[in-house]
Amino acid sequence: MKILNISDSPLKTKRFRVYLDDGKHYDFGLKTGSTYIDHKNKIKRHNYQVRHYNSKREQPYLENLIPSPALFSYYLLWGESTSIKKNIQILNRLLRDT
Repeated sequence: MKILNISDSPLKTKRFRVYLDDGKHYDFGLKTGSTYIDHKNKIKRHNYQVRHYNSKREQPYLENLIPSPALFSYYLLWGESTSIKKNIQILNRLLRDT
């Protein structure tokens, strides 16, 4: 699986839509939310990552790299870089290696 493209979401409450090479797409991120790519605050990023990784509902998606809004928010909006393009490259590398 690989991310092919990302765009603004057409959904009223979601920020982005990611398109995968299998033809599926996922809408994620709150339109009104502020994330690491916006505020660049590493402490907030760490707190987000810990909170969501420890969620029993989200953890299986994150651990197993299962496509979901949780996965894309975690890696693209709250990932290693403040650049969403760089975070897509990083996630695509992880997805390729699974």
